[in-house]
Amino acid sequence: MMSLEDKLHDHCGIFGIWDNPEAARYAYLGLYGQQHRGQESCGITSTDGREMFTRKGMGLVSQYFDEDKIAELAGDAAIGHVRYSTTGSSMPKNIQPLYFDTHRGPIAMGHNGNLVNAMKIREALSRAGTIFMTGSDSEVILHLAAQSTEDDLVAAIADALNQVKGAFSLVFLTPEMLVAVRDPYGFRPLVMGNLNGSVVFASETSVFDLLGAKFVRELEAGEMVYVDRSKGEPQSLFPFPASQTHHCIFEHVYFARPDSRIFGTVVHGVRRNLGENLARETAGQLEADFIVPVPDG
Repeated sequence: MMSLEDKLHDHCGIFGIWDNPEAARYAYLGLYGQQHRGQESCGITSTDGREMFTRKGMGLVSQYFDEDKIAELAGDAAIGHVRYSTTGSSMPKNIQPLYFDTHRGPIAMGHNGNLVNAMKIREALSRAGTIFMTGSDSEVILHLAAQSTEDDLVAAIADALNQVKGAFSLVFLTPEMLVAVRDPYGFRPLVMGNLNGSVVFASETSVFDLLGAKFVRELEAGEMVYVDRSKGEPQSLFPFPASQTHHCIFEHVYFARPDSRIFGTVVHGVRRNLGENLARETAGQLEADFIVPVPDG
């Protein structure tokens, strides 16, 4: 029986930027600002509208990327990914963004989340002759999109994502397009901003403060937003059946920075409210002088 080496990688950070001559440098800063979401590996893919360029490696953003590597990432658009450390899957082949050359052209993808039916899809695709290059559940999305019979890339991505189940916030990049998608449950965060006219996407709003970008809005559950070289403004659509939202509580409790706005509320405020409610619920049950937060390990 086939087994995924990359069983849990739902605590990651993604970033995307479109139409900016310093796209790779801002992607580097966007990943640096989300380093708390993943310390195992990092990667950036950029494009100049003709070619795609990828640099990725193990370690922290500041350790792997230097001026030479950033200079090699040419172009006005880029996506990036920082990956959470997980037992048994610390391998260079699993570093994102994942990159494929397909009959539709080159495409790169960064994924925050995990798919519960990835194993079943992977086994079916493998039996049909698909060759997998990584142990990541994310790879099934690219194969499904590449094999879709839909005419255009946006429809192909939607077709692929309608076949998977689980949590996903995603960014895709091609020479012509940047696509950001959030699953129908809204399980993982994904926000959109504006950096002096450039469209930016990230897992957390705190990144926008670092970049000097303006927070525009959070992508809605089940929303796909794309921007391409033929349209000036981001386009939005909802390609999934409507579903009840289910947010991940660990974003507020553990994953996100205190100054980020997650699921419409500031993380620090949520944590304070949790502490106050806990104090009310345990009033008279415990003898305590004060509450001390536990630092991140």
